Amino acid sequence: MKYTLLAIILLFSFQLSAQNQDAALHSKIVILNSKIKQSEKGERLKWMDSLTKVVRNNSELKYDSIVRQTINFAVTLDSLNLAANQVGDLIGFHNNVLGKPKEGLILFDTYFEKIKDGSNFKTIGFMYLGAADSYYYTGDIDMSFKYYAITKDYALKAKDQQLFGWATMYTGYNQSEKGMFAEASISLKQACQIFTKLKDTTNILAAKNALGVLYSRNAFYQEAEKERNESILLIGKTGRYRALTNLYYNAAEDNKRTGYIVKQLVNIKAAALANSKSKTAALTHPKILAQLIDAYCKSDSISMAEKYFEDLNALYQKDNTKQLKEQIVKAKRVMAFTKGDYKSAIKYSTEYLSILKNKKAHIGDIQVAEQFLAKAYKKNGDDLNYKKHIVNYYTIKDSISSAQKLKALVYYQTLYETEKRDLEIENQKASIGLLNLENKNKTQLLIFGALGLLLLFGGILFYRSFVNTKKRAIAQQLFSQELIKTQEQERTRIAKDLHDGVGQQITLLKMKAQNTKQTELSSLAHTALEEVRSISRDLYPVTLAKLGLTDSIEQLLLELDEETDMFVSVEIDDVNTNFDETESLNFYRFIQESVNNVLKHAHAKTLIVNILKQSDGIKILIKDNGEGFEVSDKITQNSLGLKTMAERIAMLKGSFAIKSKRAEGTSILVQIPL
Repeated sequence: MKYTLLAIILLFSFQLSAQNQDAALHSKIVILNSKIKQSEKGERLKWMDSLTKVVRNNSELKYDSIVRQTINFAVTLDSLNLAANQVGDLIGFHNNVLGKPKEGLILFDTYFEKIKDGSNFKTIGFMYLGAADSYYYTGDIDMSFKYYAITKDYALKAKDQQLFGWATMYTGYNQSEKGMFAEASISLKQACQIFTKLKDTTNILAAKNALGVLYSRNAFYQEAEKERNESILLIGKTGRYRALTNLYYNAAEDNKRTGYIVKQLVNIKAAALANSKSKTAALTHPKILAQLIDAYCKSDSISMAEKYFEDLNALYQKDNTKQLKEQIVKAKRVMAFTKGDYKSAIKYSTEYLSILKNKKAHIGDIQVAEQFLAKAYKKNGDDLNYKKHIVNYYTIKDSISSAQKLKALVYYQTLYETEKRDLEIENQKASIGLLNLENKNKTQLLIFGALGLLLLFGGILFYRSFVNTKKRAIAQQLFSQELIKTQEQERTRIAKDLHDGVGQQITLLKMKAQNTKQTELSSLAHTALEEVRSISRDLYPVTLAKLGLTDSIEQLLLELDEETDMFVSVEIDDVNTNFDETESLNFYRFIQESVNNVLKHAHAKTLIVNILKQSDGIKILIKDNGEGFEVSDKITQNSLGLKTMAERIAMLKGSFAIKSKRAEGTSILVQIPL
């Protein structure tokens, strides 16, 4: 009687909902309901399970109700493995379709104890995976971590690589959310390797897209672009338009952050085209419209921006959700700023910043929003609020910049550790294979095999040590060069801030003192202004941009000759056309640091500087007749100044050598290939 009643309930629920379905689906539902009604026990459960697959994830077809009844019936018949599978599917339905992760946790707690002892490792692991997702969506990242770890244990017991790959990838998502960027990189790469072996293109794309987002958030834009390009090639003509949309949208976001407006427009148009062919176009369309508005405003195409704003506003008027409101406010601030309505730009920028903070957006997004608001205040003539928000912007920027250098070091170290671990695994596999082979051979072969194995391990260890040492040296060199670039950028920023900010304030003070005939105050202001200008020039050589590299070096050495008792001999060929802007700055800094070392330490009477352009490259000789010193590896390694000079020449792909003896002076020899 109980089973008959259940079948009647199922049949009744479908008679109402199936009316709106196509004929084929309606026919399947009618047939399955008929078989459910006419069967009992195990056979009935089989047809009920088939019915859940037909209506899977479809709210209109009462999927939730049907699958709960199927689970309860399976538990009654002690078919616990099937029940566990259905519970896992239902948790996923509440997490990903209905957006009710708390209900997913209730389902887990309701059924887990009833079915855990009669289910296999894979189905239990699948349930834990769904519960971990539920915790993630409710914001309990710590519990999500714990449940993903349990999922991995069950996946290993079940020897199920697919389940292990999912748990590993989602762990990477969690690690990224918690700021564990190096760990997230490892997890996502491991997931990508697993899905590659399984030829699971959908999840390969998911893992690589997550890696791209991770790299972008930490300003590894080249790495992010590499992951995206590989993903786009992988998609090819497979029709995965949703994935393609995300890839092009993220590329446009990176272009916006780095100021490449033309590329931003190209990539967001590509995202819009891909999205128009996607089955989930409505979800991403508002974000794409907001990005298009931003790109057209920045490229002075206000009419096109207004056209897309009308489309976005129409969506908002129809459905004013939080997500749409964020995009409409984001677009309004850019539109107002572009049109010169700075009061409205301030209003919408303040509202947008509040939205980002309330939803705990990424700190990089908040940084950009602070900068935009500061610009709006400056355009509106509100100097006080401009300074407030520009300080907020630089505070966030400096903290991110400092963190990024540490992350860079961690990133390269992570690559080394990952490769090291992979090599160890391969060695272990090789060892197992050799041992199995030895067990099958005769005593004489065992002896020769053992000797060969020792030689093999010795060679591998020697080679691995050599490769790892080389990789560490390269990573350290890259880090040092990145540090020099960052130092120059910071010097330039401070120089501009001194010139445009402090310098202007002192100039104003000087003018006011002159107007009020305060001679002493005017003199002090003049002296302070000259000191600020001197510091600014030391931080960034303005002459380099005005005069070019060759004349700037001549000017530097001419001032040295005039301001000191030292005799300076100079011979310089024209090298202006041999270097770009960054290389010219490094070349100039090298000469400047070399000369400063002579002034500080050599106590020399004569300085010779020769920069000669020859057929095999540019040769530099900097020689003094000062006190000299004993050159040793310890001194060159411990001297930060000498290491910095060597790094600058390395960035120019040149060679650097020092010759010196006590009381015999010092010579610096450099050769840079053309």
